Amino acid sequence: MPVRYIMLGVIGFVVAAILSVIVVQQFEGSSGDRSTTPPDPLVVAPEKAAEQNP
Repeated sequence: MPVRYIMLGVIGFVVAAILSVIVVQQFEGSSGDRSTTPPDPLVVAPEKAAEQNP
């Protein structure tokens, strides 16, 4: 097996790994940030503040 084919295979594998990491980060960033970040406890809507404090 020529060295050229081995090098192309290794380079293709590395490029595919990098692209897969980038794609996973894009999907994680678009949906994961909104669902896992807790709301700011200092910011409360007025209607909710009225319900919480009798």
